Amino acid sequence: MKRATCSERRQPARRGFTLLEMLVAITLLAVMAVIGWRALDSMTRSRERLTDHDARLDALKVLYGQFQSDCEHLASADLLQASPVEVGAGQVLMVRDRREENQPPMWQVLSYRLDGNALVRLAAPPVDSRAAVQSALLGLRQAGRQNNVQARRVLSDVDSLGARVWIDPQGWLADNGRIRSALLNPAGASAVAAPAPTGAVVRAVELSVQARMGDGDAPRDFLKICMTGL
Repeated sequence: MKRATCSERRQPARRGFTLLEMLVAITLLAVMAVIGWRALDSMTRSRERLTDHDARLDALKVLYGQFQSDCEHLASADLLQASPVEVGAGQVLMVRDRREENQPPMWQVLSYRLDGNALVRLAAPPVDSRAAVQSALLGLRQAGRQNNVQARRVLSDVDSLGARVWIDPQGWLADNGRIRSALLNPAGASAVAAPAPTGAVVRAVELSVQARMGDGDAPRDFLKICMTGL
């Protein structure tokens, strides 16, 4: 029988991982995987939140741009023989001058109103008579109950909508009776008298919106003052 040499006797015995070592390694890997997943999930949610916030800001810019354009083309009260702006709870009615140069008068009635928690812009077809304007105003006062009304959703997650009008020289007014009186009734005239020019004009319209810019956000106040150019 061959005897084992000294070097063979000193060689340590080979051994694998114990069950406890394997469990510790698996636990550490699981903890690292959970931490990594949470970090990735947080980054994904933050990116989605920023994307949603940017989209809402873009929608707000579109609303401001459209409202500015409507204000700049607001109809003249003297030519219309009526107030071109009406304000109410959750609604703003405007009459836009749509006439072309050297053409007869043409008007379009618009409404910014709340539909649930969305702000929508309603636009009635252009008309060429004051009677048709009054009919369109009546239809839009009743939530757009009129044929061929174009509705466009411009902003979501809106809690409230308000407006007021700057009448020169009266100042800011938010009551339709006072707005009409300032524009159409001369000082001292009877309330039932026919509308007459007063020299007063709508200089600006203020739109105030309370909206949320993301899920879970508190409502924020947004204010837009548009000059009419009259």
